[in-house]
Amino acid sequence: MAHCMLNQNSKVGDGAHCAGIYSPIIDVLREKGWRIEQMPCPELAFAGLNRFWAVREQYDTAAFRRHCARLATAVADMIAVRVDKGEDVVLLGVEGSPSMGVTITSSDPSRGGRPEWPDGSPELVSGEGIFVEELRRELNSRGIGFPRVAGDTHAIPGHHEAAQRAVVEATLAKEG
Repeated sequence: MAHCMLNQNSKVGDGAHCAGIYSPIIDVLREKGWRIEQMPCPELAFAGLNRFWAVREQYDTAAFRRHCARLATAVADMIAVRVDKGEDVVLLGVEGSPSMGVTITSSDPSRGGRPEWPDGSPELVSGEGIFVEELRRELNSRGIGFPRVAGDTHAIPGHHEAAQRAVVEATLAKEG
């Protein structure tokens, strides 16, 4: 599970939607009896708490990719243990994140300088975040299939909690 789902206080600036745990997704996991393991937050570990919101192009540097690859190796080690035990694994990311997006990331090739953005999120595009790409690469290099994924959408315009819950439940219900 993405770090910020269990600790909203690790999100950038005013990005937290509540104090501490974002419970709607946690509630689904608990109800279904899933084990919850927290992944590290690549952005927090790289840029700290006082960072600005950034898009892929700002994080997509050799240094950040090396950082993500190191973190992905540790996460892949944990996933390998679970897979070797025959356990089912699902990765829960954060849609719109430049590093933890699983089907939606953020992109704006012209973004730079002092942070300034209009209402809405025009930088959202289809694709994976940098950390998710590095984790996929690491798992593939080990011959481990990439787990089913679901991305939390609470930071995406048009988020509906009931629809989010249905997506997570459907992802958990699929055979791994």
